[in-house]
Amino acid sequence: MTDERLYLGVDGGGTRSRVRIATESGKVLGEAVRGGANTRLGMDHIFGEITAAAVQALIEAGLDESRIGDLHAGLGLAGLPLERERKLIEAYPHPFASICFATDAYTACLGAHNGENGAILIVGTGTCGQAIIDGKELSVAGWGFEISDIGSGGRIGRAAIEAALLAHDDLAEQTDLTRSVMAKFEHNPENIVTFAETARPAEYGAFCPMVFEAEANGDVVATSIINHAVAANLKILRKLVAFGAQRVSLMGGLSEQMTRRMPTDIQNLIVPAKFDAMHGAILMAKNHERNAT
Repeated sequence: MTDERLYLGVDGGGTRSRVRIATESGKVLGEAVRGGANTRLGMDHIFGEITAAAVQALIEAGLDESRIGDLHAGLGLAGLPLERERKLIEAYPHPFASICFATDAYTACLGAHNGENGAILIVGTGTCGQAIIDGKELSVAGWGFEISDIGSGGRIGRAAIEAALLAHDDLAEQTDLTRSVMAKFEHNPENIVTFAETARPAEYGAFCPMVFEAEANGDVVATSIINHAVAANLKILRKLVAFGAQRVSLMGGLSEQMTRRMPTDIQNLIVPAKFDAMHGAILMAKNHERNAT
């Protein structure tokens, strides 16, 4: 079993990294989870997490840690749309037999459709659309919480806080949602300012369930926020379909919420993901090795 070529599939997200070791024939030997591997965290950090996770997975597989040098690694990493980050990864000294890398959306799309034509929309704390059609790629959105990801949980949560602050200042309508959000900050705008100075997207996203709950109860502010997010995600999906995708998988914590709010023509194209992003990363690594020989 262990005489086969070994592959490491990495799904490196902003908050956690998942890795899987599999053989050439596809047998899964071991898996592990570590901390985030968004390239914004720095090369030393992400390779430290990935290497530690790979060692854990080797141990789970019953293999010696020294076999890390036998792993052909496919890295799907958050933050890779930036060319500067790709150059840093390419130059980084790694412990693996070989590496190839792409965005986490690309490997998720490969896994979702098992290497065949299709598209995905990742919609969780952030958002990103990806299509792969006959070897051609289209990536949409995913430029980060600050300037993109409009239909994401992070942006939904931030919109709720903004609405609550406006309502507190009598500049917008007060609703159950705005009052509930302000209650989280003890009805003190200064606490919101303090929160915003250091809050990360996931911390804004923690307010997202409140918005969906309020929407279900007919809250007009919540409904407006959700409709805005749905419209943003629908634009991404329509662009992916126009690119040629005839199958689309929604992934992430808000996938079910968004799926049921899409129009019928889009819902008819939505299919469950066949496999996960680690599977896609292993497919990428196998393709890389075939092309290199």
